[in-house]
Amino acid sequence: MKKQFLVVGALACALSAPLIGCDGGQAATPNTTGDDATTSQSGGFDAFAAYWGQWRGSVSTTGNTIYGNTSAKEQMLDINLEQDGTCTVEPLEAHADLPSDEGTWEGTESEITLHLSSGDIALTVVDQATLEGNAADFGIADFDTIQFDFYG
Repeated sequence: MKKQFLVVGALACALSAPLIGCDGGQAATPNTTGDDATTSQSGGFDAFAAYWGQWRGSVSTTGNTIYGNTSAKEQMLDINLEQDGTCTVEPLEAHADLPSDEGTWEGTESEITLHLSSGDIALTVVDQATLEGNAADFGIADFDTIQFDFYG
């Protein structure tokens, strides 16, 4: 019985490792390649290599149900950061009333700035896969912040 329990436990850990990040402390980062290590070792930070890709923006919602308080994330829009320095803001189908825009972008280790036709928008880098900004900058009323997660 004890042997069977150990086998089941080891199998469960092995199968769940990709889901919970059991990767020996090597966290996944957006679009990193072997070339990124060279950039870091040379002392310069390459925002285009670190942040390019699709980022999905969502706002946190809360409400009351008969079972108590509840919260969720409502996905609103995508930001596509291209390696050539261009970017697009595209609302999701459910929020087609939000404005779409395009322009250029630049970044540092702590901030990404979108230079759009409607004006500049600053996003704070929370971690390697999370950005945060002002929801009103994207035409989203009644919410203070919008969080962007690296989407691919």
